[in-house]
Amino acid sequence: MSRIETLTQDQINRMADYRDKWISIGLSTDPANRPAAEEGIKKAYRIAGLALPKIVWCGSPLAQGLTRALVMGLSKSEVRDSVWASVGASVRDSVRDSVRDSVGASVRDSVGASVGASVRDSVWASGYGQHDANWLAFYEYFRDVCALGEQTQRLSGIWEISKNAGWWLPHEKICWVSERHNTLNRNSEGRLHCDNGPALQYPDGWAIWALNGVRVSENIVMTPAEKLDPAIILKEQNAEIRREIVRKIGIERVCERLNAQCVDKQGEYELLLLDLQDGRKRPYLKMRNPSIGVYHVEGVHPECTTVEAALKWRNGTADKPVVLT
Repeated sequence: MSRIETLTQDQINRMADYRDKWISIGLSTDPANRPAAEEGIKKAYRIAGLALPKIVWCGSPLAQGLTRALVMGLSKSEVRDSVWASVGASVRDSVRDSVRDSVGASVRDSVGASVGASVRDSVWASGYGQHDANWLAFYEYFRDVCALGEQTQRLSGIWEISKNAGWWLPHEKICWVSERHNTLNRNSEGRLHCDNGPALQYPDGWAIWALNGVRVSENIVMTPAEKLDPAIILKEQNAEIRREIVRKIGIERVCERLNAQCVDKQGEYELLLLDLQDGRKRPYLKMRNPSIGVYHVEGVHPECTTVEAALKWRNGTADKPVVLT
């Protein structure tokens, strides 16, 4: 096999077509094409030298993982390594990277993280169907544009699955396959986001709630800003979720509701004392995220009395280690 050292300008120009095609596949909310997906599964098994499995459709990756967990006693032999044997070494190019940025981080990773620890093994054992768009775009490009059909033919079944269905879970005698998501909302930067409903949802009702790429509870999304109690930020441990709560409620209302008292100011930073609703006041650093232009607050050590001290504590450069209690 001859080695490809460079691409012609015409080949480079065709990258955008494959990028756009596979981004569309990865983000599609159309119903799965079940007959086409099932043919792809059968082809993948044949190529792997395996008997055809029973194919079971599920309404979401979560339902797929839970169903598999319930019936694992039927077959403990996973065949993912056999089905995926032809993937080869990890490589990069503009097609793969562009599709990954649009589909991978914003959608697939959120789905995988949201399935939950109870079915974590199913996440790692799955093929990601439409969410495998990034690397399948890469191989399809070289198959078509660089005449590498012989070298990539083992992927033909997986291509068909990914073009027509969601996640799939291959086992020796059974293969679970999921519907595509039927709702997908993102912000202008491509991050999962919806402030009046689920950011992503599957036909069986399983949903992911997110604000600007940060997964939050349904309550935070669906409660109108004027009805959200700013005091909930005092109980929230995740800084990104706190930021989104403050962004939704508004920093001024948060400060008003928690009786904020500014004790020091340095540029755009303010050290505030917030009323914890339990007879105590604690220092919080009010700061602006320069990348998104949004203010949020972070709790700092009780001994911090200036912005400088709070920043040193936050950045781990204080003279002595302190613990936030």
